[in-house]
Amino acid sequence: ALPRRVVLFGMTHVPLPTLQLLAALSRHAQVLLAIPNPCRFHWADILDGREWLRITRRRHPLREGRELQDVGLDAMHLHAHPLLAAWGRQARDFVRQLDAFDDTEQTRARFPLARIDLFDDEDDAHDGAAPSLLVQVQRHIRDLTPLAEHPHPPVPPADRSSVFHLAHSPVRELEILHDQLLALLARQDAGKPLRPRDIVVMVPSIDDFAPAIRAVFGQYGRHDARHIPFDIADLSARASSPLMSAVEWLLRIRHDRCRLSDLGALLDVPAIAARFGLAEDGLPRLTRWMSGAGIRWGLDAAHRAGLGLDACGEQNSALFGLRRMLMGYAAGRPEAGIEAPFAGIAPYDAVGGLDAELAGALARLVERLIRGQADSRRPATPAAWAGRLRTLLADLVRAVDDADRQTLAALDDALERWIEACDEARFEAELPLDVAAEAWLSALETPALDKRFRAGGVTFCTLMPMRAIPFEVVCLLGMNDGDYPRRSPRSDFDLMALPGQQRPGDRARRDDDRQLMLEALLSARRVLYLSWCGFNVRDNSAQPPSVLVAQLRDYLAAGWSPEVVAERTRAHPLQPFSRRYFEGDARLFTHAREWRAAHGGGDAPQAVPAVPAFVPDPRVPLTVAQLAAFLRNPAKAFLRERLGVVFDPGEEEGEDHESFGLAGLDEYGLLRELLDGVQADLQEHAESAVEPLLLERLQRLHRAGRLPLGGLGERAQARLAGQLLPLLQAWRQAQAQHPAAAERLPLRCGVEGQGDAIKIVADSAVHTGAMAIFDQNLSEAGAALLEDWLEHLRQGGDGLPVWIDCTPSRLLQDARKGLPRADALLVPWVRSLAAAASGRAVRGLLVGRDATLHFPPLAADEARATLGGLLRVWREGMQGPLPLALRTGLAWVSGNDAASAYEGGWQLDGEAADPGLARFYPDFEALTEDGRFEALAQAVCAPLADWAAREVRAEPHPEPAVEERA
Repeated sequence: ALPRRVVLFGMTHVPLPTLQLLAALSRHAQVLLAIPNPCRFHWADILDGREWLRITRRRHPLREGRELQDVGLDAMHLHAHPLLAAWGRQARDFVRQLDAFDDTEQTRARFPLARIDLFDDEDDAHDGAAPSLLVQVQRHIRDLTPLAEHPHPPVPPADRSSVFHLAHSPVRELEILHDQLLALLARQDAGKPLRPRDIVVMVPSIDDFAPAIRAVFGQYGRHDARHIPFDIADLSARASSPLMSAVEWLLRIRHDRCRLSDLGALLDVPAIAARFGLAEDGLPRLTRWMSGAGIRWGLDAAHRAGLGLDACGEQNSALFGLRRMLMGYAAGRPEAGIEAPFAGIAPYDAVGGLDAELAGALARLVERLIRGQADSRRPATPAAWAGRLRTLLADLVRAVDDADRQTLAALDDALERWIEACDEARFEAELPLDVAAEAWLSALETPALDKRFRAGGVTFCTLMPMRAIPFEVVCLLGMNDGDYPRRSPRSDFDLMALPGQQRPGDRARRDDDRQLMLEALLSARRVLYLSWCGFNVRDNSAQPPSVLVAQLRDYLAAGWSPEVVAERTRAHPLQPFSRRYFEGDARLFTHAREWRAAHGGGDAPQAVPAVPAFVPDPRVPLTVAQLAAFLRNPAKAFLRERLGVVFDPGEEEGEDHESFGLAGLDEYGLLRELLDGVQADLQEHAESAVEPLLLERLQRLHRAGRLPLGGLGERAQARLAGQLLPLLQAWRQAQAQHPAAAERLPLRCGVEGQGDAIKIVADSAVHTGAMAIFDQNLSEAGAALLEDWLEHLRQGGDGLPVWIDCTPSRLLQDARKGLPRADALLVPWVRSLAAAASGRAVRGLLVGRDATLHFPPLAADEARATLGGLLRVWREGMQGPLPLALRTGLAWVSGNDAASAYEGGWQLDGEAADPGLARFYPDFEALTEDGRFEALAQAVCAPLADWAAREVRAEPHPEPAVEERA
């Protein structure tokens, strides 16, 4: 049974076999073709390739009775429209094919129609007003008017029917478009008012533009007068839904490493988080737990074995971290000291309280992922795969909004269609998941009639056939050179793409895009808006537009004048808050009133208020650690103390890969942690040996997954033990040499005066009266107080107290000569100065990784003088950032390469890498520009270097034996 009537509407290209089918069908049913034709005259002979399709009849009349096939190609520009010749190859071939199939006289005889070819003949029906530039271009194409015969009616300057906008990026293109559309919508034309649904915005790839469209057009709510309703069409299901992205990842999980970031992204999908009862505010905490528990990649050992990485075992997998979290919840925080592991699991004690349900949700997720990836490895029939896939969705997804429900419905429908196709083909063989997943998801890409295109607001879509229907405003964005016409790679087996092999009617991507450009030009009723990235975002260099835009601009310049094109071209600034938008240029405007307010309504920007003068508050004493931190990096201390600015890199995201070695900072952190832990163990178990306690701590790190896998982990463990064992033994020996503990001593000295008149008033037996006077004058301008405690004191053999400290740093710069590193002794130096200035005669002992350093007591007068100079620098540094960096200053006073110490080498390991210093002094030249660096280095670094060389005595540790292993 055939239909009575078949209507083909709006097609600009129909394959030849389809035309033959329609021609055969027309003998039994009425076949109507409503085809857009850009020209009223016969124009199929204006292009190269005329000889390939000789026809005996034509539907349309000749313009001025001239046979264009008799005109040479070298003279064709005198008789053809340039845009029609450049862009209309596809439509040309289609028109000639139609002429070969259809007979006008026979059609008139069968269907008594007054007119078969309908063109807009109302040339002057515009209330006597001159046609716009866009209308003139469309009429010249319709009438096949060559450039030589162009009439030149005046184009008023206010005519904006064809405009060109140059931006720096796609986001800027959309921001400019938003402002321009607001102006168009606000304009009150004499005709019908413009509505958002009368505007279409077409781009080469809507998937690439969609995030920027939502960011720009979705930033204003409905209550804002700048709100423009919009809808994005042509988005693929895979690109438009985060749930679809999650489903795709689940289907390839057996081939994926399943990294920590992948699990975090999976839990960020609202439909999956809802399935496991995870609230949005609980996800950051769960992510921190997953990272802290050591989850890096892989679900479990079986999953890794499926990837061919079974040698990696289970360490740092999702199941490994989950067991640590659950054990931590069950066992709680371990007591100080040595605890026996349970089943080789190191508890992660951060999990607890009411938030522990997050770990339970993760347990359910990991369980279902492990089961799902195991099922994905077994081939099955289509019916079995349908059951597995539906179970997967039911286990992991719960819709939270209409978009999720539509996605799930589309997935179910696609699965049902695939099963029906397999049933019709009687296909029951077993398939791997890759084939089943591709068949399932590719069904979502099949065009459907239920996909809406014009939803009531501004329509964003891809430049594709059947999209250039008449709109009042047609906007083309992303018209960059190389992006449009779009390129399609040629396959070696594609014979149609070989030179000379293409026939009329054969499809080609570049011809399709030229045809779409022609359709977009003819579809615009009021305004044709074209935009591209005309400037490089880095160096502001000019970038050409698409060759099609360039052809249109050249045509307008030749047919009218270059001034017409220049008047309708706008080059926009890089930033939306540029002052050019507020300097009175009517050609540049913005509706972002926030930027106008930021510029003070167009006035000069207000000056930033100066930092008030620094006045020390004696009620908030300065500590030794604070003074040492300032001297190490004065710029950083100024930003933190005076401006409240901290360049905090933030909490680092968890690692996705296991480590193959310990980097410098990671190794130092582990050494510091091990050192503190073993010291705590030794205080509780004084009789225990050092080595077993250290090895137990190292085993804890291994069980926690904080060391590399396999043999690399064993080597890292041996390296850490070899570095810490001499240090701990030396520290314990120092404790044994000074067995008697001593009470901690207060350090308290007043600082009064300004400039060179600064004085240190110590709180000691000899200066009690002076200190009392200082306490009575705490409110004096410029007075300050340095107050701290001397901790970890032991009684020395000479009767002087000794402070004993240890650090995992290396303390020697030359082990053979016993020269200490001055930059590692800043805190001991400041502590010794403060003790001597306070009248406390103490010795110091610092145990490092490679040596033990001894610090004798300093002379009180010399210490007060030096400390006074440091405090003078501190006061100056609290007024503004000082050009001083400790290691750079030490290199300068020692005669070494200070520039290399500051800027670093190819690894950028210099002090300039610090954000605080880089903010004010990006390189060594800037650091030394005003000449203060040398004076500051002499005031701070020279005394430190001299003290380290003269007063500090070093006892290098014996070199540990290196164990050779095959």
